[in-house]
Order: sequence, then structure tokens, then C-alpha cells
Amino acid sequence: MDNFLSESCGRQYMTLDKDIKDMVEAAIENDLAAPKVPKKRVPKLKCVWKCEHAYDFLYGHRVGYYKGLAEGLVLERYRRQLTEHEDNEVFEITESHARGLRKYFAYYKVKRRTR
Repeated sequence: MDNFLSESCGRQYMTLDKDIKDMVEAAIENDLAAPKVPKKRVPKLKCVWKCEHAYDFLYGHRVGYYKGLAEGLVLERYRRQLTEHEDNEVFEITESHARGLRKYFAYYKVKRRTR
């Protein structure tokens, strides 16, 4: 457990454990390497979840999953929720992969036909 107090501007805050950061990173990298769900399943997804844009829904779902992964690990380990600083750390990890994640989920965008 390398969760420790850091100090910034006179405030102390908990930092996210390195192994938790590594697990979030690994989950993102595994997702980016995974095969995509067939597009023929998108209409059912849109119907079940009542979403208009499957790619936005899937992107948001995965980003929420990464936060939930970190939250669950902290809850199990320390019996508490993420602090604001830890939440920001998860966001920064996810944000560093935003371009790749957007590109991955752009596969599900409906392409407009040009005449």
C-alpha cells in the first residue's frame, strides 16, 4: 500500500495507489486492443439503453467503468470513496487516453452518405 498524504498549497490529500493507477491504465490499454463489438448489435444497444448515439454512450460507459474500477478498489482496500484528488487522478489517466478511446468508439458512428 503506497497510498500516502501529499501536500499542495498547505493542504494534505491522499494520492491513488500506484497499483490502482496501473490497473486503470491496463484496463484502458486492454480495451483499446480488444476487438470491437459488431455494428449489427448497435440498434439493440440503442433500443435497450434508449440512447441516440451509441458511440457517445459506449465512450461514457467505459470512462465510468474506469472510475468505478478505481472506486471499488479504494472501497475494498480502505472502506471509503475516492477523495476529490484521487477522482481527479483517475480523470487524468483517462484523459491521457482520450484520443485513442474516441477513435476506438468512432467506429460506431453512423457515417453520413454524401451524394
